[in-house]
Amino acid sequence: MIDRLVDGMCSGGIRMRPGVTLDEVTDLARTMSHKMAVLDIPYGGAKSGIDCDPAAPQAPTVLRGFIDAIRPFIAERYATGADLGTHEDEIIAACQLVGLTHPLQAGFKAEGGAGLARVKQALALTSERVPITELMAGYGVAECTIEAAGVLGLALGGASVALQGFGNVGGAAARYLDRAGVRLIAVADIEGAVLDDDGLDVAHLLSIRDRFGRIDRKRLPARVRCAPEPAWLQQRVDIIIPAAIGNAIRMDNQADIRCKLLVEAANNPVTAEAEAQLEGRGVTILPDFVANAAAAFLFCGLLERRLEPNLESIFGVTSRQLRSTTRELLERARQERISHRRAAEEIAEARMQTRKALS
Repeated sequence: MIDRLVDGMCSGGIRMRPGVTLDEVTDLARTMSHKMAVLDIPYGGAKSGIDCDPAAPQAPTVLRGFIDAIRPFIAERYATGADLGTHEDEIIAACQLVGLTHPLQAGFKAEGGAGLARVKQALALTSERVPITELMAGYGVAECTIEAAGVLGLALGGASVALQGFGNVGGAAARYLDRAGVRLIAVADIEGAVLDDDGLDVAHLLSIRDRFGRIDRKRLPARVRCAPEPAWLQQRVDIIIPAAIGNAIRMDNQADIRCKLLVEAANNPVTAEAEAQLEGRGVTILPDFVANAAAAFLFCGLLERRLEPNLESIFGVTSRQLRSTTRELLERARQERISHRRAAEEIAEARMQTRKALS
């Protein structure tokens, strides 16, 4: 689904999950348009959805068939990559099998081989032996969280966090927030919640998860409690980070939330009704198209030459972009007495109008 084209281009990932709907993908594509605008990237928003279990044996064949079907778009106007249920290496391999150079090839077609070489060099980077593509989204979530906490006067040392999702986004966010001194006391994956009031050992959790973010319960320390999945949201914490599915926080489960800061690491994880209730109770909500924008910034920043293919540039420029946007939207929301989502949308719309006037 293409929400809009800007200068003939759009960007957005390919997600794969059972039951994905057209309405869901349409909403995600619209969110991507706001994300591109907030990042000041001259692309429109798009998103793809495949109704298939990513763990099913036929998933690679389904993914390849889908990419083959949309091949003309990827070749000319749609820069794409991984999303929920897919991995970057799988998408790159599927593209090459159907005759495409790379899922980002529309973005570097003007540069040809030089652009491809720069993108490949950057996306092959690792940090602490972890591929950069598996770290950036969660790194951005952590950077936005740290900046927001500073603006709000929330001390991170010892601050408690509950997290839903422990795949690439949630796992990387936990990695970097742990280093900032936060105490992760609840994590939810597809099998339920794991809890420890004294703080979970993030490094150990990362070492015992599978590629889908499932934590091996048999290798958890004895002190860690296991509970049904809703328990992650019922903990009294300073920060809540939904980093898995859309509509995870709804009217039927928002009433007990008493956190100070909620960071939307997943796409559309809070319904509009629940968001209004939470902000009415004084919860600061960082909207998804800012909080989880780092992966999009990695890909599009490389295409637009705002990032150089080295770790210093990628981490440093991404941090500055997301932290400044986070601070700007929080200050605008306070000054204008509007919701944080509305503040972020106003920033995005202003940047879209500026770019349109210059084109």
